[in-house]
Amino acid sequence: MAFRKILVCTALASASVPGLVLTARADGESPASAGLPGLAAPAGGGSSAFTNSAATAVGLTPSGVSVTVSKTMLGKSRVTSAAVLPANPLAPDDEYLFPANAKVTAGFVDLYENFTVKPGSWGDVATLTFTFTRPVRDPLLHIFGMGGSAGDAKGRRDDFWPAIDLVSGTPAKPAFSQAAGFPGYRVTANSIEPERVYLAKSTTCGVVYTCGTAKVNGTVTSFTVKLRARDVRHGITGMAPQLWAAVKLSLTEDDSDAPATYGAASHAISDSYLGKSVTADHRYAVSLTPRALPSDTDDDDALTGSPVPITSDGRNFTVKIPVTAASAASVAGWIDFDHNGRFDATERSVANVAKGASTVELSWAVPQTLQTGPTWMRLRLAADANGTALSTGWADSGEVEDHQVQLVQLVQAESTVKPAS
Repeated sequence: MAFRKILVCTALASASVPGLVLTARADGESPASAGLPGLAAPAGGGSSAFTNSAATAVGLTPSGVSVTVSKTMLGKSRVTSAAVLPANPLAPDDEYLFPANAKVTAGFVDLYENFTVKPGSWGDVATLTFTFTRPVRDPLLHIFGMGGSAGDAKGRRDDFWPAIDLVSGTPAKPAFSQAAGFPGYRVTANSIEPERVYLAKSTTCGVVYTCGTAKVNGTVTSFTVKLRARDVRHGITGMAPQLWAAVKLSLTEDDSDAPATYGAASHAISDSYLGKSVTADHRYAVSLTPRALPSDTDDDDALTGSPVPITSDGRNFTVKIPVTAASAASVAGWIDFDHNGRFDATERSVANVAKGASTVELSWAVPQTLQTGPTWMRLRLAADANGTALSTGWADSGEVEDHQVQLVQLVQAESTVKPAS
């Protein structure tokens, strides 16, 4: 009787196939989709889920970005099991992944069989194309169990060592770099493959199976990888080819840094943002909920100049905000005029940004009676108005910046807010 194994690291031991959930039916449809109609993102994001079938996996990230994974079989390959890995906020850290808690999000796992490979040689298995609903910058590809091993009670066994080739991307091909893990494997700009293959006494992360996080460097709307397998045979009689692939994704994000009373705002970093640059925040952990940085610690560059005098005669206060707009976007700003420690709907200004624009103008009606003193301004840029409708929550693109401002009792004075040079 033949056996087959899947390895899902952190572990240094194999996990049996029945431990997986929601195996696809023979018709290619996944029962997982029954509980996730359309994978619609809730207001403000905050969900992580996948559906999976033999042909396609569809995932929703906490920020609201959706990813579709299209599977193209090479040769006679076929997916004989397509399962869902649910989000699990209590998942333990994994030493081979970065961030170490990457397993809290959802993912998918497939079993590929029937591909053509000869002992001692490589064979092509399938290509996977990851397509995002928004451009994403430097997505992280988490591989926590890829490889295969099949044998029988007489000790005859075939191990199938995996390789992952980065084939292409849109608008341009990105490049791999090693973020964590991959013991026994070599990560180059174009591939992840074993440093050497050999007759292994047992399998674990780094021996047959590969486990780790690869950074996909670049801003992409899609990228394609090819899966390959190397057959190392123990004995004379061969086993049927098989390759397990367990995959999760996480995205870089930018976070707010005003005091806690203003609430947290988080954005998936994309191709458009405030100012001339945006840096990734909270790089050492993923989260299903928006989170803020300590007050006034983010690297924000959209506005300079202090204090910020704002007239108290009821006129509008207008400021030009520098932006980098590779795509059309929406920008909103809030100023806490009444010093109540939150951004109210009446304190919001919004404007559209055309693709290629370098600035956007926001204007607020200044209260007749202005409470002077320090307060906070929040700016949010996102691909559409849904991401800038509220001052808190997730957005599937762009950036958030918080700035301390000074309300000054002036009449007919010009603002000294200056765009970043």
